[in-house]
Amino acid sequence: MSLLMSRARARLAPGTVAVCDLLVCGVLFLVGLGVIGTAPTTGAEESAAWESAGWLYVGWLLGGLVLFAALWRVPGALAHVAAMLVSPCVVVFLPLGVSALLR
Repeated sequence: MSLLMSRARARLAPGTVAVCDLLVCGVLFLVGLGVIGTAPTTGAEESAAWESAGWLYVGWLLGGLVLFAALWRVPGALAHVAAMLVSPCVVVFLPLGVSALLR
């Protein structure tokens, strides 16, 4: 049983958590834009898309905190919170920076 627990803990490394959180935030950003799912055609649909993406973001943030608290994984919890707070900035500003460099 201890071998199984050590493998499970190795899979929840803080770097892995941060990369997964970055990917989730990228997908949620695309959901808010309407790239994933139905494309919003009106202002109300666009607001609804951003609202649903926001609720999913908050749910992922709180769900991750509950999970890491239940597993007593403090480094994973800290990586999760840091990645969830930094990744929206990365998802928004990284493409802007790359497009500015390509000009």
